[in-house]
Amino acid sequence: MSAETIIGIDVSRDWLDGFCLPGKQRFRLQNSPDGYARLLETLQSMPDGLKVGFEATGGQEWALWRVLISMGINAVQLPPAQIKAFAFSMGKRAKTDQIDAELIARFMVVRP
Repeated sequence: MSAETIIGIDVSRDWLDGFCLPGKQRFRLQNSPDGYARLLETLQSMPDGLKVGFEATGGQEWALWRVLISMGINAVQLPPAQIKAFAFSMGKRAKTDQIDAELIARFMVVRP
């Protein structure tokens, strides 16, 4: 696994569920301007080279993406079909926001 910091975020209407690699920390923030501010505070303390990935969700991710890009953070929208196929290949059948966030982060490690 690479030494860079990678964060997978599962975006829903109300929540941002995240998983950080390599430290394996989880977080949950509101999907709101206040939640974005808290996320940015956390991200600013992380090393350069940070990557943030999240699935395209039909528009719920756009506000987060704009905030991250405006702060110069490498933010990537990922096709849900690729994450689903990756989950299947990893033997993950359960589907929760926390599991999805971890899968997104791990996907970004193997498919930078």
